[in-house]
Amino acid sequence: MNVVALAVVPVFGTVALGYALARAGLFDSDSGRGLTRFMYYLAIPAMLFRSLLEAELPQRIPWDYLCAFYLPSFFLFAIGMLCARHFLGWQRHETAMAGMSAGYSNMVLLGFPLTLAAFGPEAAVPMFLLLATQSTFLFPLTTYTLEMTAPERAGGARAQLGTIIKLIINPVILSMMLGVSANLLGFGLPLVVDRSLELLSAAGPACALIALGISLADYKIGGSYRDVSLLIGLKNFVHPLLVWIACDALDIETTWKHVAVVLAAMPCGLNAFIFATQYDIRKETVSKCIVVSTALSSIVATLLLAWFHR
Repeated sequence: MNVVALAVVPVFGTVALGYALARAGLFDSDSGRGLTRFMYYLAIPAMLFRSLLEAELPQRIPWDYLCAFYLPSFFLFAIGMLCARHFLGWQRHETAMAGMSAGYSNMVLLGFPLTLAAFGPEAAVPMFLLLATQSTFLFPLTTYTLEMTAPERAGGARAQLGTIIKLIINPVILSMMLGVSANLLGFGLPLVVDRSLELLSAAGPACALIALGISLADYKIGGSYRDVSLLIGLKNFVHPLLVWIACDALDIETTWKHVAVVLAAMPCGLNAFIFATQYDIRKETVSKCIVVSTALSSIVATLLLAWFHR
């Protein structure tokens, strides 16, 4: 079995297993939420902290790399909003969900297991840079857009401050900040603590993938096929293509480019559904985008990895 199959089949196969077990009734939504909480608050933070503590960090902030990923992401956020408003007929206050569906990748549950399996330890730093910054950049943008286009929901300065605080204490972002700080300070872990974090870290990828499969089984397959086709076209095809072009234009190192392109090809992130539910906006369309985009990403990721490992 070649390196692409070894990377793709176990990852998407584990998602499919979680989905099948949920559909068979062996796991319910409470099981999925429990796995997600364990993964989100313990396993993934332990993995991120330990990996970044031991990683060889770049000497400077790689602004060219961040620009190569986020300029296309912001562009697609805007294009998704414009298309939803002028071609799909969405109301103005709904368009932020189209932007997030088109430009926000599922990095935590799907992106990090796949990139680590495909590229190994060399993928750690470029992947964590994007993992650390995606929510930091796109959550406030989405929240701001939703609030600005729906004056009756505006929370003012207090709501904006609350958003900033939530981002800072987010366990994923906090663990990465602590990992980088400990690395820069030359901090070492006692052996017992390191082994404990290693045990928690080992559970992270499997829990993330099973939780994703269970979550997908809960989502309703509803909404307009025209809307979904446009948004997943932007997310699954245009996003990785633009990131690839930007990486070439900015002369990004090969492994970092491959990581960025694969993460851009990941499906619409589950957080889009959280926003849609919280604001009661286009929940059926967003849920269908997540399901179809996840299935499609298995094909796109396989083709990309086959090209990169040719």
